[in-house]
Amino acid sequence: MATVAESEIKKENATVATGDEALEKAMDMIENYGLPGGLLPLKDVLEAGIVEETGQVWIKQMSESRHYFKKSDKHVIYSSTITCKMEKNKMKNIKGVKARDMMIWVPVNEIDVDEKDPGKIHFRSIGGLTRTFPVEYYARGE
Repeated sequence: MATVAESEIKKENATVATGDEALEKAMDMIENYGLPGGLLPLKDVLEAGIVEETGQVWIKQMSESRHYFKKSDKHVIYSSTITCKMEKNKMKNIKGVKARDMMIWVPVNEIDVDEKDPGKIHFRSIGGLTRTFPVEYYARGE
């Protein structure tokens, strides 16, 4: 999986957490923008940061990790560095996340909670591929 170049992460004016606080910071950032905290069940997070003015987020973990979301029957790979832009109820321009769909690994480019039905969450990829699931499938601990 392609990784995000260190130079792409702009840390000026950022709030950054490292060490033991980094994983909690990452989940809190996601929840503060109206998304479920279990979207990124990462391991060994080294650093998590956000530039509030732009919504730019980065999360670094020790190595690539994999997770199986049982309720949605989805396998996901998380790169060692994940970046995105956060907006209310939305993660855009995601880099470093792939999901298996119909036997192929597809990059996840955007995740958003439905404005009209906040009980649904949409995962979007290139080429118009979209998958929708109940939000509770991605709560912390799922």
